[in-house]
Amino acid sequence: MSKNPFDLTGQIAVVPGAGRGIGRACALALSQAGADAALVERSRKELDAVAKEISGLGRTAIVRPQDVTRVSE
Repeated sequence: MSKNPFDLTGQIAVVPGAGRGIGRACALALSQAGADAALVERSRKELDAVAKEISGLGRTAIVRPQDVTRVSE
């Protein structure tokens, strides 16, 4: 049996609002569980900081500055 019942190794998590608050916490928790992450947030600076933390966990993070409330962008 796996030591970690919440093993996400080989998975990719798409996390909107990943630059701060609950989104940031979710992105980090999912990465700690083994997932790589696609991070979405309006502020690139905040996303870059979270991506650096995720990289420190040995996972890959893709940064996508985007306002998810605007369809045309």
